[in-house]
Amino acid sequence: MTACDNAQVTEGVRHMRAPYPVVQHLTYPGLDGAVLLENAPEVLDALNGLMVGWTPEVTISGSDTQGPDGATSVSLIRRNGDRMDLHSPWLDKPLAGLQVASAACGVVADISQAFCNQHRGCLGLHCGAVQINGHLVVLTGPARAGKSTLISRMTAEPDMTVFCDDILPVLEDGLAFGLGLAPRLRLPLPDTVTDAFRAHVDAHMGPADRRYGYLCGPNIAPHGTRAPVRAFIVLARGQDVPAQLHRMEPTEAVQHLVRQNISAPGEDTAHFDQVTRMVEGVLCLKLVYSDIEDAVALLRRAFATDGLPALGVAVAPPLPAVIEPVVRPPASLALTYRRSPHVAVREVQDDLFLWHATEYSYFHLNPVARAIWAMLEEPISGQDIADLLSEFFQDVAPAQIAADVASLLGAFESESLVQPAA
Repeated sequence: MTACDNAQVTEGVRHMRAPYPVVQHLTYPGLDGAVLLENAPEVLDALNGLMVGWTPEVTISGSDTQGPDGATSVSLIRRNGDRMDLHSPWLDKPLAGLQVASAACGVVADISQAFCNQHRGCLGLHCGAVQINGHLVVLTGPARAGKSTLISRMTAEPDMTVFCDDILPVLEDGLAFGLGLAPRLRLPLPDTVTDAFRAHVDAHMGPADRRYGYLCGPNIAPHGTRAPVRAFIVLARGQDVPAQLHRMEPTEAVQHLVRQNISAPGEDTAHFDQVTRMVEGVLCLKLVYSDIEDAVALLRRAFATDGLPALGVAVAPPLPAVIEPVVRPPASLALTYRRSPHVAVREVQDDLFLWHATEYSYFHLNPVARAIWAMLEEPISGQDIADLLSEFFQDVAPAQIAADVASLLGAFESESLVQPAA
């Protein structure tokens, strides 16, 4: 039984605000600075429920003298009625109106980012990671590729060890470091999952709300567990396709890993060198799949062998470097849109990426998408965006531009990067 078994947190409990602030200061080993919880003790219960082997020292004060921008604060949760607000050094504005599980999620994002930033030479990868037969396998891919669901499914495999579903620090010595965080599962579960997995979720669900729940399975690597990365796999979820591994060129693997880097800015060259060294010593593969059980079974067979790079399954030739993304419903051009306040912008060399602080999603912007994102600095209608682009691309039919804008805004909206303006 892990520390996060039976740590169910439900919504609907109302708390009267204390007549004066009671601030819990959570100091985690290996992390500079504290997490501050103002009149939010249930968030500490949730954090303790979803963490394995990473327990904070808790002190209490009657006032909050150090805000989130101060040198000793990593994250601040402040009660606001029966909900909570997250104040984060990585957000321009507070994240307001959160339930317990979402508030804990925000804290987890902050301490994961802080851990990677504070450790010299640490490469923070946005990915999932699981140890199969002693081989640490890193899984990543585009948004909605099924990474978190696949990792959560692997918490039901007692002979596998789950390192993470979101952030994997790779330290200066080249070893991956497990933070001891349970994977977060999107709810409700798809109708296609098996009854066995559904029962596993029911038995091990930790802090949860309507949209997400932390799946506290018995095989989560405790905080501080280290292992070398043996394989890097990009997920490509399709429809009605058997699970199949394909070889991937190292150059493409480097591009994926650089784009998944969430470490502190200013170290791009060092991180690029670190990624290059990592790719040189690991298997680089793509996993095409549609059924999660099929994918788990394939990975189990593939890494059953003790001597990598030999695998226990046949590996198909490389796929084209670009895989078509999942198509999202187009947005209405009649609506006015604005940027979500929870989105951070990251620039890696000449590439621009959007990072959503609570949805854990990346979005890579091509030049046209960058132009549209720039237009969204102030609220603007989809039609106005299309009209402005038509002035610059007069050789393209306005109807085609309008369709492209609707498609991109639909993708932005589906990833919670933009929202209709009030």
